[in-house]
Amino acid sequence: MMMIKQILLSTLILHTTIHAASASDQDLDGVPDTIDQCQDTPFLNEVNAKGCTTVILTLPEETESDSLNMTLGYGISTNEDLVGRATQHTAKFQMSYYRNNWSYSLRTGYFRHNKDQGKTDTVLKIKKRFKLSDDLKFALGFGIKLPTYDFQGNKTDYILYSSLSYHPTTDYSIFTGWTHTFIKDEKIFSSLQDTNSFYLGIGHFFTNNFYANLSLGISQSKFATEESNRIISSTIYYKINETWFTTLSYGREIDDEDAHNTFNLKVGYKIW
Repeated sequence: MMMIKQILLSTLILHTTIHAASASDQDLDGVPDTIDQCQDTPFLNEVNAKGCTTVILTLPEETESDSLNMTLGYGISTNEDLVGRATQHTAKFQMSYYRNNWSYSLRTGYFRHNKDQGKTDTVLKIKKRFKLSDDLKFALGFGIKLPTYDFQGNKTDYILYSSLSYHPTTDYSIFTGWTHTFIKDEKIFSSLQDTNSFYLGIGHFFTNNFYANLSLGISQSKFATEESNRIISSTIYYKINETWFTTLSYGREIDDEDAHNTFNLKVGYKIW
């Protein structure tokens, strides 16, 4: 069975290469529109010679074309360096809309620790995915961070981000990404700077509904006097059914002897 799949996939790749110059392939599944019986196939799906799905691979936070998801989350973070607020609790809300290779999201939340509580910043993002090859996907996005977190000098920040994912097999993924944030807060502190973050990781699809990954991230502080943080993290994604899904993630800063941990649990609902 595996040999048949490999032969079929190789045939599709060869067929796509021969006709790439003259054939139109709107959904980038390797089957020209003139013979494609299943238009708008999600870009991660494997298809047969008629362009119809045979295997569906759904990455966390990505679904098929034209869908709207709502996610509710709860997070706990600990940082022993922050006297009086070593433990912080956060409730999170996100709406995500997917249309073909475009995605749009709105994320906001509410935090609480023993010295303060209030809204977190609200983030709006738009992302475009590009299929570089059958195994290689690239995404580029732009975001706006609205200053709904109430503190003196907080202003609207702007975000550029990109990601790259490679699937050497149907079971494994290798991914990386970079984010640059333009910090526009008032210069109450002279050491404020724009920030960059980078991550690299590997993921495994145990089944079509169960995915886990492990990654290493490096993130700058917006205060130039502070060193960059290195965090190792892991995420588990599970699709409960056609409507519900959940993610569980854990991260730990690996440069500091103090406890710097983050734990997040999210439950998502597919509205359509």
